[in-house]
Amino acid sequence: MEEKTFDISIIRPEMTSKEINSRGQGFSRERLRSIKKGLLTLHTLELMAQTIYKFQITKEPSELNRNLTAAMCNEMTHYQDFQIKLYEYNFRPSIFRAAYWFVGFLFGFTSRLRGSKAILKTGIWVETKAVHHYGKLLSTIEWDEDTRAIIEKDQSDEQGHIKTWKQLLDKV
Repeated sequence: MEEKTFDISIIRPEMTSKEINSRGQGFSRERLRSIKKGLLTLHTLELMAQTIYKFQITKEPSELNRNLTAAMCNEMTHYQDFQIKLYEYNFRPSIFRAAYWFVGFLFGFTSRLRGSKAILKTGIWVETKAVHHYGKLLSTIEWDEDTRAIIEKDQSDEQGHIKTWKQLLDKV
């Protein structure tokens, strides 16, 4: 299969109202169940990711904080991507997603207390897990074409975050 390339410098892609569609009609119950499970997983993990970055950002004007803010914005976009997909499929977000917010707070706040190196290592670890999760969900679920494209773009963004965090870690 041909590898797609994405412009990861775009952290908030434009979206028009015509891109919102009702999805899942004619899908088997099993396919819908796997899509729902995948979207709920991605939605809650993106909540955790954006929360980690929110609590890693300090008041200091720095390149690290600029990149953390950009990554937070990008993760917020991913969170919205999956929330929209949940509603397009007539699903709802998990009521237990607050637990992921709390875990994100813990990872973000404790890594901030430990300093720049810990922030960057946490980012690399979390984003590596995310890329793996994205890959598994892409290979095991029969997504519709539009949703698959969004998941592939978001996975590419996560790979870009890893690259950024590794480059900054080399400078610390």
